Amino acid sequence: TEIYDYFRLLYARVGVVHCPKCGREIRHQTVDEIADKVLAMPAGSKILVNAPVVRGRKGEYVKELQNYKKSGYARVKIDGNVYDLQEEIHLEKNIKHNISVVVDRLVVKEGVLKRLTDSLETALKLADGLVVIDCDGKEELFSTSYACPDCGVSIEEVEPRLFSFNTPYGACPDCSGLGFKQLVDPDLI
Repeated sequence: TEIYDYFRLLYARVGVVHCPKCGREIRHQTVDEIADKVLAMPAGSKILVNAPVVRGRKGEYVKELQNYKKSGYARVKIDGNVYDLQEEIHLEKNIKHNISVVVDRLVVKEGVLKRLTDSLETALKLADGLVVIDCDGKEELFSTSYACPDCGVSIEEVEPRLFSFNTPYGACPDCSGLGFKQLVDPDLI
């Protein structure tokens, strides 16, 4: 009845992608969409544009912190606390850390779009497509790729061909879309 083609189109366009590991909804956003969300915050809100460069990993990160300082960044946020890169920072080697480079501090108001967009692009480049917006202590993570920001699982963009068992893109990798595995029984040989 040819309805299958319409289902594929419906699933690809209206469907919501979730991470196979943690179940979080996965969406990618453009820099403009992220900027619009930030500018929708109440006027006068103080925000930090952060680049999450280390997320839940052990180490001291001495070289990395020196490189950020040499690159002209003034502050980092380590495990929820903001530090000046001019001061000496000692991290426990065997404890997991979250480190974000503070790319910019802004106040939400008119005329800040250009600066915000530049800061977002810088943060996204520094953190491989991730940016954290900290508004008065409340953090929100954004991603420009179809990847789970928590687990790092990447998923290709959803297209109708993914819902077709007749193409290698949508077919099960184990059975090639046949519904069963063709194996040879060594006892019968």
